[in-house]
Amino acid sequence: MPFREDIQKIEEYDKAMDHCTSIFHIEATTFSLYFCMIASKGVKFASAVMESAALRFDNKQDEVSSCTTKQTLTMYVSIFVGLVKDAYDKKFNDESIFALLGAFRGVAAVGHILLQDTLANFNYTEYSSSNCGVVLDSERVWCEFEQKMNNLEAKFRAVSKSTKAYEILRPTMTDAMKFTMLYISAMVAYHEKTLGYVPGTKGRRRSIKASGDGEPGAFGTSSGSM
Repeated sequence: MPFREDIQKIEEYDKAMDHCTSIFHIEATTFSLYFCMIASKGVKFASAVMESAALRFDNKQDEVSSCTTKQTLTMYVSIFVGLVKDAYDKKFNDESIFALLGAFRGVAAVGHILLQDTLANFNYTEYSSSNCGVVLDSERVWCEFEQKMNNLEAKFRAVSKSTKAYEILRPTMTDAMKFTMLYISAMVAYHEKTLGYVPGTKGRRRSIKASGDGEPGAFGTSSGSM
């Protein structure tokens, strides 16, 4: 799995914070542990995009390179890990939330660029007429994601300097994670569906499943198309 070491770093911070048992810090510790889960999901989303980037048309040298994709995703992954460290060091604040939202949006944007690049290359193949629905659907899903994230950021920014910010802090993080999860899951499916039209390029689709506790959870594999 790409970025495995970064996930392990977050897990190390998680374990360190979990050892704080003082009743005077239990609320802050609970929040920090929840944030570790949120950040870990962000890194896993980046990993899913990275794995999707490995699936490409044969002999297409002008596609976005895996190296470029990894370099860009690494920047956003470092933000997730850095924010977890801030939570551990008790330096987490309202600006940290905006950084978190930006990292989620960044990972999704890399996925969007990857998909757009694949669709652009697909238009030059003999199978391009099969993909009109994917093009329209993918743009709709991206626009919906951007609108939801814009609304989420605007809502938090409006109260970020007041006591109400704490009330919507956790829901804001959770919604950002869910919106990104849904977009990345759709992007990976569209990407693989597009490649599936061309013989010899179809790969395995990885989807994002919900865990048993109702929170967006681990990645899994699935077959079939959308």
